[in-house]
Amino acid sequence: MIQDLNTIFSEFGIDYYVVGAIARDIHLSADSTAAAKRKTDDVDLAISINDAGQYEALKQKLFATGNFEPHPTEAIKVFYKGGIELDLLPFGEIEGPDRAITFTEPSLFIINMPGFREIYPFVEELQIGGQKIKVCTLEGIVLLKLISNNDRPQRTHDITDIEHIIQVYFDLYATRIYEDHFDTMDLYDTGRMNYLQLVCARVIGRKLNQLLETSAELRVRIQQILSRRPTALWEAMYDGMND
Repeated sequence: MIQDLNTIFSEFGIDYYVVGAIARDIHLSADSTAAAKRKTDDVDLAISINDAGQYEALKQKLFATGNFEPHPTEAIKVFYKGGIELDLLPFGEIEGPDRAITFTEPSLFIINMPGFREIYPFVEELQIGGQKIKVCTLEGIVLLKLISNNDRPQRTHDITDIEHIIQVYFDLYATRIYEDHFDTMDLYDTGRMNYLQLVCARVIGRKLNQLLETSAELRVRIQQILSRRPTALWEAMYDGMND
């Protein structure tokens, strides 16, 4: 599917990166013990789009290949070969001053994609299946899940996903923590049961701050989200944003 998409994206000059559960699973696959507790068959791609006209032209080009089909009700969803559900999540120039994205075809449809533009400069290019694919960082996934849960609190799995990422973060990135954030090892009592998780949450908070360095409004929003959930791990992320 990615190979088919790459051909058409290149025609339109569109860049993209993988987000959502697939991005999460790509990162967690680096450690067999870190596998996610939830699986998904859906694929989410954040795609840089100039305007609604380009987005619609892209979809029509995809449909013309015969490999992609429109979703019956969702304007940003398509199906690949009748099986894989693909979300094409636009960001970039298409966003209005209020970050809203407005479509008029097939009917009036407005979405808001905060975080996608902020994550884009930090995506990681990974070699997967013989091709290079840009993938959202784990910290970017945490950012999007904080926003998603704030928008829809009933999505409690966003919280469990974040906590799972914190739980396995040290196993995945111990070298980075030692080399770039060794000071965090001295910020918490080593006798605490969740010592390593606190360290990891603190580092993730610092990474969130880096992602949001040029977006003061969204940075304040994330701080407010974290402050309203006064658990040890959330407080560590909050403190990391303020380091």
